Amino acid sequence: MFIVSGATGHTGSVVAKLLLEKGLPVRVIVRSREKGAEFERLGAELAIADLQDADALIEALNGGKILYLMNPPSYQSEDQFVETDKVIKAFQTAIKNSSLEKLVALSSIGSQLPSGTGNILTTYKLEQAFENSEISITFIRAGSFMENWIGVLETAKTEGVLPSFFQPLDRKVPQVAAADIGRVAAESMQEKTMGVEIKELAGFWTSPEETAKAVGKVLGKEVKAVSVPREQWVDILKNHNSPKNVASIAEMFDGFNSGHITFETEYQIDGEITLEDFMREALK
Repeated sequence: MFIVSGATGHTGSVVAKLLLEKGLPVRVIVRSREKGAEFERLGAELAIADLQDADALIEALNGGKILYLMNPPSYQSEDQFVETDKVIKAFQTAIKNSSLEKLVALSSIGSQLPSGTGNILTTYKLEQAFENSEISITFIRAGSFMENWIGVLETAKTEGVLPSFFQPLDRKVPQVAAADIGRVAAESMQEKTMGVEIKELAGFWTSPEETAKAVGKVLGKEVKAVSVPREQWVDILKNHNSPKNVASIAEMFDGFNSGHITFETEYQIDGEITLEDFMREALK
């Protein structure tokens, strides 16, 4: 049995659907039956559980062999690091009381670093918590999600500019589509491995200037990347994040812009979905 947490999210939904397409037995962990209705129609079992509830997770993992684990972002919570600790503790308890043979966990570029990475510290915590587990583990350290641009695409359409926190505008950043992350995760779940494995998934190294060109090509108009001044970040981010989480997100962008946040090795996996292909779908 393949078990997928975060099945209603960007990557988890891809993982679950790819496994179901192969005719494999899949159980998805969701918060309610309504949220899992689509997967149930596709043939998946449903496990209703809060990811911070160890007892519910023990039941959800019962009989499972491979788990896709992701810690859903909680930017609107008072402190995302406290929420992450709760999720990790619950999964540690559940996995110890399970029949699991393998864990595939969504991590992030920079997760080898203990500081200076902002909210990426949540995946550092995740890796540290499970690196000595008795079952085999694959951590997928993904680059920046292409989906992060969706919030400014309307500005690109109406004003011809693409605001960017990534600076300078010609610095290349690894960008990967959630669909590629889900594909690599689903493939990893079907592989037999031993011990701890780390896959660094870069996708495509692309600068904000190149991103703006890709958006412009899809729109059929000129789109220019523009830097969002550092002093404006807090006012922008506080609209959708708690104050403490705003500070950590800003620190993450500082880490990217200084070059502090990067992959640990030179051996990264390329993506299949190009930025232009992604933007074409997103702009629909």
